[in-house]
Amino acid sequence: MTSDIPWNAIGLAYFVVTWVGYALYAKRRAKGSAKATLSGAMRRHRDLWAERMLYRDNRIGDAALLANQERVVGFFASTTLLLLAAVLTALSRASELAEITQSIPFISNSVAELEFKFLVLALILIYAFFKVTWSLRQYGFVSVMVGSAPMPEEDLSAKDRQRFAQQLGRLMDLAGHDNNSCLRAYYFGLAVVCWVAGNVAFIVATSLIALVLAEREFASGAVSCIRESEVDFVPLVSQKVTSSEKN
Repeated sequence: MTSDIPWNAIGLAYFVVTWVGYALYAKRRAKGSAKATLSGAMRRHRDLWAERMLYRDNRIGDAALLANQERVVGFFASTTLLLLAAVLTALSRASELAEITQSIPFISNSVAELEFKFLVLALILIYAFFKVTWSLRQYGFVSVMVGSAPMPEEDLSAKDRQRFAQQLGRLMDLAGHDNNSCLRAYYFGLAVVCWVAGNVAFIVATSLIALVLAEREFASGAVSCIRESEVDFVPLVSQKVTSSEKN
C-alpha cells in the first residue's frame, strides 16, 4: 500500500474538493444568482405555498402534503442506517474482500486500503444520516407552525401575515436543503464505491457524478417546469379592494 498512498491521497483530495466546491457553488448560485436552479425555484414555490395557506380555511391538504414529505425523508433516514450497517459489516470482512478483488483483472486492494475506503464511505453515510434526520425534525417543526398559523378571519396586519409566511417558507427551505445534502452524499458515496476499482475510476466517477448533479439542478426539464409554473400570489382581500375601486 505504501506506493499507492500518494495516489490515494490525490484521489481523496480531488473527491473532497469536488464535493465541497460543488455544494458551495450550488448554494451560492441558488441564493445570489438570477440563473435557473432547482433550489431557487423550489424556494419560491415554498414561499407561495406558505402565503396561500394563510388564506385557506381548510388546511387538510397542506397537512397531508407535509406528512407525505416526512414519510419520504423518513425512508431515507432508515435506508441510511441499513447502508451504514452493511458498510460496517463489509469493513469487518475486509480481509476476505481483499482476496476477492485480487482475483479481478486490473483491480487490487490490500486489506488496509479496503478498510480505509470503507471507513470513508461509512463517514459519508454518517454525515448523510445527520443531515436527513435534521431535515426530518425540521419538517416536524413546519407541521407545528402550520398548526399555529393564523386563520384568514383573524384580525392581523398584512405585515404580520407576510412575516409568518416568510419564516414558514424559509423553514421548509432549510429542511429541503438538508434533505438535498443527504441525497448528494448518496451520489458521491457511489464514487467511493468505484474507488475499489482504483484511483482513476474514483476520479472519473467523481467527475461524472458532479456533472450529472449539475445538469439536474441547473439545466434539467424539471427546473424549467418549476420556474415557468410560478404564479404570483395576490390575496383575495386585495382583489376585492381592486374590484370595488373599479366599480
